[in-house]
Amino acid sequence: MKAKERTLQREIAVGLDRRLRTTRILLRGRMVAWAAQLEWWDPEEGRWVWVARYDTKGGRPHRDRNRIAPHEEVSLPEDPGRALNWAEKDLLDHMEGYIEGYRAAKAQGKEAWS
Repeated sequence: MKAKERTLQREIAVGLDRRLRTTRILLRGRMVAWAAQLEWWDPEEGRWVWVARYDTKGGRPHRDRNRIAPHEEVSLPEDPGRALNWAEKDLLDHMEGYIEGYRAAKAQGKEAWS
């Protein structure tokens, strides 16, 4: 019998127009994949857009910045729990810079990614 994966999601409001969303995928109680994503309410589009995220999609932890840089190599702790904590802290500590970078790239007409 194949072990079942369990997905845990969390959303934290960090202001009226920004939030942090995290996903943990567990297998037999051990984290096997994760993502942390900073989202901003874009008043021009009238919807939440992701601005920056860290995840393990593709096998290695990396950072994506919407409209700016996909799949940036970053040095993160090997332990998945510590890596996720580090990613959450970075997104919160540099939130304004990530949002301003997104807004500037959007103003320059750079395409968004889903």
